[in-house]
Amino acid sequence: MKHFIQIILVLACLPVIVNAQKELRFNNIDSLFSYADKNSSVMKTNDKQTLLAKYQKIAAVANVVDFKDPVTGTLTDNTKLPVSFIPADLLGGPPGTFKEITLGQQYVSNFGIAPQIDIINAGAWAQIRTANINEEITSTNNLLNKKSLYESIAACYYNICSFLEQVEITKKNLAATDTLLLIVNDKYSQGLVRQQDVNDASINKLTLQDKLNQQQVSLEQQYNSLKILCDIPQNVTVVIEAELNYSQQFSADMQPNSQLQLRSYLLQAESARADLRMNRLSNLPVISLVYSDAYYQNSNSQFFDNNPNSKWLNSVFVGAKVTFFLPDVNRIILTNNSKINYQISLINLEHNRLQNDITNNQLQLDYEKAYSQYITSRQVFLLKDENYTMAFNQYKQSILSFYNLLAAFNDKLISRFNYSSALATLLYTKSKIDINNTIK
Repeated sequence: MKHFIQIILVLACLPVIVNAQKELRFNNIDSLFSYADKNSSVMKTNDKQTLLAKYQKIAAVANVVDFKDPVTGTLTDNTKLPVSFIPADLLGGPPGTFKEITLGQQYVSNFGIAPQIDIINAGAWAQIRTANINEEITSTNNLLNKKSLYESIAACYYNICSFLEQVEITKKNLAATDTLLLIVNDKYSQGLVRQQDVNDASINKLTLQDKLNQQQVSLEQQYNSLKILCDIPQNVTVVIEAELNYSQQFSADMQPNSQLQLRSYLLQAESARADLRMNRLSNLPVISLVYSDAYYQNSNSQFFDNNPNSKWLNSVFVGAKVTFFLPDVNRIILTNNSKINYQISLINLEHNRLQNDITNNQLQLDYEKAYSQYITSRQVFLLKDENYTMAFNQYKQSILSFYNLLAAFNDKLISRFNYSSALATLLYTKSKIDINNTIK
């Protein structure tokens, strides 16, 4: 009975456990970054690219000696041996004539090993440098991909934070529209206002309700974008629990100093230079050590003949081989192409050197601009909020028209939305600078 009750309890809790597994909660942006590091396709692809670069480096190192170890084995059944002609007088025949003879044996067996090792291969040596640079390029590109992913996640994260707050602001102000509508209806029943004022109050409430619906849809769209960036399944609910911090001070230490993009172009220039050097050195001769150890047997009876007259014979030699490459159009064109690519990479490097400084400066200007907009939007909101409070009191005293009250209400609401958006933009620009200064 006890086990039966335990089973019932487990089954009863199972839906709760399943639902818990279908919800992800994040209380700060770093927790999102950590999740993306483990689950996003961008980071998984980066890991595979790193592994490929390592394998290519290993292959380049192994190619320096280019060890070849061909092992051969052949069994030949000469069903019909070729005919040769020799002077007949060698066999006691009349001079000036030739006699047909058949040379060779029917069954021929050969087994051998012939390793070869390059001891001087300048082109292969140069390829190691190319592989090393390509590994650094892969690492740098992976960091660039990570930086781009983090920036996109940060944009979604702060948009979500802003929309979440705007939804709450709209809900609170919807309650205020209900209050306005009740006041207008009360005044209308007393004959103090027109039907148009009642209609305007109703329109204002409907408009704000539609605004709330649009915000909720936009919020869901941002959540979907975040799921795509972090590779979160569609059936998983994502919850952002963070709140926007309105206590923001200007930080003079927010100085962008990212050199990652510049390093990428610098490595590309080095890679093009190494590729040019490799193509040039590949035209030099290659010196190799060669060795051969072969066993063979000839027989007219069968393969692997045990007859003492059909012995296995051994042939061994050691030597050196020099391989020269004659002028080749394709090699010449490849070298010239490498030279042009190197020149192009130098042009791109100089351009990016200038662009990198400007980009860092642009990030600094974006931060200063965002902070200025944040301060301005806060001041505007405080003034608009004060104006609405005064307008509301004046309307209750029948000093101000309902049209002017609605204008003050909407101005206050819009300024509050702008205040929230300005803060989200400021936090995003700060996060973007942090990302650029951290990932390097």
